[in-house]
Amino acid sequence: MTKSTLLWLTACATPGFASMPCGDLARVPIANTKVTLAENVSAAGDLPAFCRVRATLAPSPDSDIKIEVWLPEPTRWNRKFRGTGNGGLGGGATVNTAPLTTAIRAGYATAGNNTGHEGGSDYAIGHPEKVKDFGYRASHEMVVVTKILIGGYYDASLQYSLMAESGGGTIAALSAAQRYPEDYDLLAVVSMSSYLTRHTFGQMWTWYATHESEASFIPTAKYPAMHAAAVQACDAKDGRKDGLIGMAEKCKFDPVVMECKGADAPTCLTAPQIAAARKIYAGPKNPRTGEQVYSPLFPGSELGWGQLSGAEPLGIPVDFFRYYVFEDPKWDYKARPLNFDADVAKADRPEIAAVNAVNPDLSRYFARGGKLLLIGGWADAAVPPAVAVDYYKQVVSTVGAKAAQTSMRFFMVPGMGHGFGSTGVENFTFDTLAAIEQWRLTNKAPDRLVLNHFKDGKPVAPYPVCAYPRDTCQ
Repeated sequence: MTKSTLLWLTACATPGFASMPCGDLARVPIANTKVTLAENVSAAGDLPAFCRVRATLAPSPDSDIKIEVWLPEPTRWNRKFRGTGNGGLGGGATVNTAPLTTAIRAGYATAGNNTGHEGGSDYAIGHPEKVKDFGYRASHEMVVVTKILIGGYYDASLQYSLMAESGGGTIAALSAAQRYPEDYDLLAVVSMSSYLTRHTFGQMWTWYATHESEASFIPTAKYPAMHAAAVQACDAKDGRKDGLIGMAEKCKFDPVVMECKGADAPTCLTAPQIAAARKIYAGPKNPRTGEQVYSPLFPGSELGWGQLSGAEPLGIPVDFFRYYVFEDPKWDYKARPLNFDADVAKADRPEIAAVNAVNPDLSRYFARGGKLLLIGGWADAAVPPAVAVDYYKQVVSTVGAKAAQTSMRFFMVPGMGHGFGSTGVENFTFDTLAAIEQWRLTNKAPDRLVLNHFKDGKPVAPYPVCAYPRDTCQ
């Protein structure tokens, strides 16, 4: 950051410093930043008027980070900043403004970014600085620039910054806590997807298991019966028989109980299908050492297996291996299948691992008063449960039980799929943003959440969940 920027920030922090008109924000001196637009946007429908700023950030000579900052009119600002993240492998010529509209309606100053690249993932070959931007730097630089603009646009000071993300956006949230503890004060993370190098191995493991041979494929018509059998085996083990599997890590379910006794049918599994299901429940392992490479899918997640076992693998892992790990756009997952030993080592190279956010040392974030709410679903097939469970245990081991108890809460929801999304039967909703703000307001960490619960699209009784290692409570 330049000296002129620091002097300007000091002036902005001085009581009585007059707010700057929106258009003048284009002239604010910010290092490595070019503001390309600063304009007032009129109210339209339920979207209130706001100041819109677009900028291109270049923290490295090879960087090209696009951001948008939306600032509510001073009379509507709640004195808070809400950052937003991205899904999948990011990218885009423009910033996704959908989450910005939600934030601006509620009075937050807000910002989004394109993770530093446009289009697909072919950019990653030969561009390690852009990979850093995608992994963590774009989100951080966005926060730095946004706080400078907030300081110029408003008389009042910023009270606190927060982020509530699910899935792919959790990379930015957890990266902030681990690498840049000053960026945010409150973080809510649902279905953490921040172990991208191993996540992609997990996705491919399921595909390979169900395509080892033509006979290994499990038709989607069989998943409901598999799910029902798993629930039958494990539902009551958490002390609450409700059609959901709680504490799924303790559930022992062998799909052999579904073996076809006669002709093949949607209600049974053939021997090759049983072998495939067993591999999925076991999860990816190193064939040489036996090490668990990534979390398995747990009993109760069967209704989500179809997305991972279609005719072709998901595009995210294929692109990740082609452009990040092997740097070979022609890599063929059939002709040259993944090696779950040597290829894992390739993916764990530091320049590739920059896309992960799995460092359990949150001591700096907790020391400055940061709060982290982490939520996962036992039925998640997109990001298997052990990813969050293992991370939580590692955080406690690293920072100590006292610091973790003060600054972090972890919940695992029985029957919940990816995010608060539906498994096809179960669906939950919960306001994580309100929960972390209430935590700050009362200085009381939540030990119990009450989620709105829907079954087959119809509301049922609210569902209480207690903090891990418990997950069912009244």
